[in-house]
Amino acid sequence: MNKFLSIAGLALSFSIVACSHDDKPANTPPDPDMTPAARNSPSAPQVLGAESSEPLSDPQIVTVLRAVNVAEVDQARTAVGKVQNESVKKFAEMMIAQHGQASKNIDALDDKLGYAQTDSQLATELGVKATQTEQQLSKANESSIDRLYIMGQIDTHRTVLDTIDTRLVPAARHDDVKSLLQTTRPVVAGHLETAQQILDTLK
Repeated sequence: MNKFLSIAGLALSFSIVACSHDDKPANTPPDPDMTPAARNSPSAPQVLGAESSEPLSDPQIVTVLRAVNVAEVDQARTAVGKVQNESVKKFAEMMIAQHGQASKNIDALDDKLGYAQTDSQLATELGVKATQTEQQLSKANESSIDRLYIMGQIDTHRTVLDTIDTRLVPAARHDDVKSLLQTTRPVVAGHLETAQQILDTLK
């Protein structure tokens, strides 16, 4: 059982399946409305578990959200001691603090509702992708980790937003779970915006 499934070290990182650029004409100019961060990001958002039609229960939704938060903390802890850029370091520290608190809030909700960790294909994908991302960060050298970490955060938060909107919100039934999703989404969107702004400053 991997780290995610044991919940000891959760992940999200939602790894993104990169969109192929081979279908574009060779001389296609960049979209002028696209930010530099978007142009530099290696992949586009994709909903994890999109090929599965499994219905998600409220306990499964909460398990997925906890996975996202634990993954963010684990990856930030891996990166924080290696990154060179001060803005990137502060971002990683923010991920540890905010996602760490979010994990505690989810644990409290689990206790309140009597939920136990409940696996799903989506949660399994999260565990696998999170482990891959953390391994990449662990192997990265100091000259590349700042950009690698921030680009990964952009991909992750884009994917989380899409997954919340298309998989989690439509499946939520309990009012407390719906409220959790409503409060989680703007936080994720804010982290994405901050990561994009940081990427614009990296050389």
